[in-house]
Amino acid sequence: MGEIAEMMLDGTLCEGCGCTNRKGGEGFPWRCFRCQADKPESDQRKTPTTNSTKVACPTCGRRVKRAGLSDHVRDTHSGLETK
Repeated sequence: MGEIAEMMLDGTLCEGCGCTNRKGGEGFPWRCFRCQADKPESDQRKTPTTNSTKVACPTCGRRVKRAGLSDHVRDTHSGLETK
C-alpha cells in the first residue's frame, strides 16, 4: 500500500480529501468537517422510513410493516372474502 493510503487509514490525513489532521493520527480513518458534510447518503445513519414502521392489520390485528400490509392481506385473508 502507498504512503498516502496508509496515512489516510491511520488518521494522519483526511480519508476524503487528504488534508492534514492537526491533532495527528489516532489509529483510525478520519474525515475533516468539509468531507463530513459531503459524505454519501449511504454512509450516514439511516433513519427509519414510514415503510419500515409496523402497523396493525385491520382484519386480524397482526403487526406487519406498512410496505407489506397489502401483501399480508392478499396472502392471508384472500380466502375470507369468498366465503
